[in-house]
Amino acid sequence: MRFTFWALCMVASVASAEEPDVKAVMPVLLKVLTYDVNFDARGAGDFIILVASDPASAEKRKALLKDLETITVTKVKNRNVKYVGVELKDEATLQADIDKAKASAVLAMPGTPPPLVKTVSEVTQDNQIYALALEPAMVEQALPVGVSMTGGKPQIIINEKAARGVGARFETSVLKLARVIQ
Repeated sequence: MRFTFWALCMVASVASAEEPDVKAVMPVLLKVLTYDVNFDARGAGDFIILVASDPASAEKRKALLKDLETITVTKVKNRNVKYVGVELKDEATLQADIDKAKASAVLAMPGTPPPLVKTVSEVTQDNQIYALALEPAMVEQALPVGVSMTGGKPQIIINEKAARGVGARFETSVLKLARVIQ
C-alpha cells in the first residue's frame, strides 16, 4: 500500500497528544528518512532498525516491537523494514548489536534515560546511521530525527547538528514542516 507523506500525517493525527501512537507516528518517521538527500547512498537490502531500551524496560520493548510489527508501512523506499530489539547497556554492547544486525538505524525507546540517549547518539555518529526518537526531549538532547504528537498531529523534529553528525541532510520541503533544533 502506497501512502503520500500528507496521507501519513492525516493518519497520525488521530493519536493522543500525551503519548505517541507508534502505529501512527512510525510511518511518518520512516517517510521523513526518505527526505534525506543521502538516503540512497546509505546502503541496500533490509533497513534494520534496532529498538533499544535499558534492561529495566525489556517488557515495554517487547510490547513496542509487537506494535511495530503491525505497522502497514513495511518499506523505506525499496528497502524492507525490520525491527530488532536490543538491550541498551553501553557503547560496546550497542556497537556489537549494530554490527551483528547490520543496522541502518537505532530507535531509542520512549523513557530512555539521558545518559543512554547520549550513548545512542555517539555510537550512531561513529557508524553514520540514523538515531530515531518518539520523544521531543531526545531530539532536543542529541538524536537527529524524531516524531511526536502535538495537538493530535504528528510533529517532525530534526536536530540539524545531530543529523549532520550522522551524515543526514534533509530536503527543504521537510525542514519547512519540521520543528528544527539548531
